[in-house]
Amino acid sequence: MKPFPEVSAPMTLGRLLLKNRIYFAPMGLDMADSLGCMSEELEQFYRGVIDGGSAMVVLGNSSIDPSTRLHERGLCLHDATQARRLEPLIAYGASRNCPIIIQLQHYGAQGSTRFTGLPLLTPSAPKQHGQRAPGEYRTSRIMDVHDIAAVRRQFVRAARLAQSAGAEMIQLQASNGYLLGSFLSPYTNQRADAYGGSALRRARFLLEVVDDIHAATHGGIDISVRLGIDDCLGPEGQQPHLLGGVVRALERVGVAAIMCSMSIAETFHYLIHPTPEKKRRLIEGVRHIRAHTSLPIGFAGFTASIEQAESLLADRTADLIGMTRAIFADNDLVAKSLAGRQGAVDACHFDGNCFRDKSNPALDRVYCCVNPKYKRPDHVRYA
Repeated sequence: MKPFPEVSAPMTLGRLLLKNRIYFAPMGLDMADSLGCMSEELEQFYRGVIDGGSAMVVLGNSSIDPSTRLHERGLCLHDATQARRLEPLIAYGASRNCPIIIQLQHYGAQGSTRFTGLPLLTPSAPKQHGQRAPGEYRTSRIMDVHDIAAVRRQFVRAARLAQSAGAEMIQLQASNGYLLGSFLSPYTNQRADAYGGSALRRARFLLEVVDDIHAATHGGIDISVRLGIDDCLGPEGQQPHLLGGVVRALERVGVAAIMCSMSIAETFHYLIHPTPEKKRRLIEGVRHIRAHTSLPIGFAGFTASIEQAESLLADRTADLIGMTRAIFADNDLVAKSLAGRQGAVDACHFDGNCFRDKSNPALDRVYCCVNPKYKRPDHVRYA
């Protein structure tokens, strides 16, 4: 008998057949080249993850338009050159039975004006104003129906580019306070038009994007959604119990899977230092979402080992487990664990320093405390 039968079980996800239940969830590595294209450095990182036994890799934060950026070296997908540069990695993943899913991202109010010179798009008046980084003051604009239509077209263009590069599935980023997620949340969406009010009205933008992509690609690419289920703000923000109707609507419009996440910019500290209470909160939220749909459900956050993943799969919390930080610390975590070599895994410290690297102006990439391939330089220390 296999040591981890739940983790080892294959499954169908849309048109994909996955070899196991562990995936590398999207991580903003910000290692693209100056044009937003897949760089050799970034491709080699993902090849290492692919070789390490994950069932699939979600390529994080592909910006859908030049008007929405966060980091100078963020990945982009809004022109044919960027799509062509994805082709080798997608082909490599297919050759290793590890499909590449392209996450499509519009940063919304959590983007940066430094690289675009344009105001940030928001569903309603933003909750935070002022300086984000030295020399950068965020300006914003509440989206009108013309802005919404334009962003819908941007998502469609990016989806078609992903399809042209060989991807069989995309993921819409609708969590963590970014644009689609900000429309879903009562904290950031106080609109009085057809895109605000009830939970289903707040979901209209996302549902329209799904419909648009299905129509433009003739159903030729599957769509998953990374869904923000908890802003961690209590009654003021998004909560799992508000999303039952939204989840059922996503199933009706043909979404292939839902991947759950929690927190927004104001509560990002929830993700940096895991506690038993935070883990319980996330898991209970995922279970609530699962109760409202027959779609495959996954989530990412706080899972540190294959043993933990096996337990979560066995009790039917989810169908897929995202292990981003743990696999970042040891790309071979899945292969080692399924071979019975759990003791050889370089375990993630879960100290949040990889997240701190992203906002450290002295660094050019995200590093790790333990992975020798990209171990953090000794002179970089965090309190």
